[in-house]
Amino acid sequence: MTTAEKFVTDLAHGVFAHAALRNDFYRLWMGQALDFGGVAVFARNYLARTVNTSTMVALSLLSTDDVRAKTEIAKNLHSEFGYGNPDKAHISLLRGFLASLLTRLRGAPVELALLERMPLLPTTARFIARQRELYTRPDAASVLGTLLAQEWLAYSMLTRLYEGARNYMPLFRDIDEFHEHCEYFYVHIGDAEKAHKEQAIRSAAIICGDDPAARERVREGFNGFLEITAAYWAGIHDAIVGRRAEAA
Repeated sequence: MTTAEKFVTDLAHGVFAHAALRNDFYRLWMGQALDFGGVAVFARNYLARTVNTSTMVALSLLSTDDVRAKTEIAKNLHSEFGYGNPDKAHISLLRGFLASLLTRLRGAPVELALLERMPLLPTTARFIARQRELYTRPDAASVLGTLLAQEWLAYSMLTRLYEGARNYMPLFRDIDEFHEHCEYFYVHIGDAEKAHKEQAIRSAAIICGDDPAARERVREGFNGFLEITAAYWAGIHDAIVGRRAEAA
């Protein structure tokens, strides 16, 4: 491991102590099944965020002229689009899971087009705007620091979202049907996000090398993404809990 890779790896491990990962939303989601309205709040705001993921990865590809870094990012982007199969693109798999879950909770078909007409939470709108700002900075080190945070949060985020999804297993016909609808989680947990984490390490290390100033810009982008992510999940948590309080 080079000194640059060690710096980036040590930085990446900071996600595990941050509120972007250790937060009340994950505890709520994993701890119990929510009603249709609570899951709809999550689904609306998670889909609005996730639909931009591949665009953010593409922006990080454009941020650098280093062919080695571009190669690592391109692997990530190819995975996001299902390795060329649109039905296996990650966003397609997510749409399928959310539609199946909401349909079972409601007891009637739910079209995601209707879900997408729900208003976004202000915290989600701020996340989306701030995320694009971070990914369009005219500095590759900062952008790849942002990508590093995104990818190192993603694996742990998806394990937690999957554990929460298991609370809804009784809504499905049997255990096999439940797992048939969980490909979105399995493609990430089993392969994609583990690879993306290592690709993000390599691309950030290539860009910053032994340059202290570049390393600080990597850190700045990394911390910026953690901060907006923590606020994003806090907003979803508060909205779900607030619904309950109003209904009580």
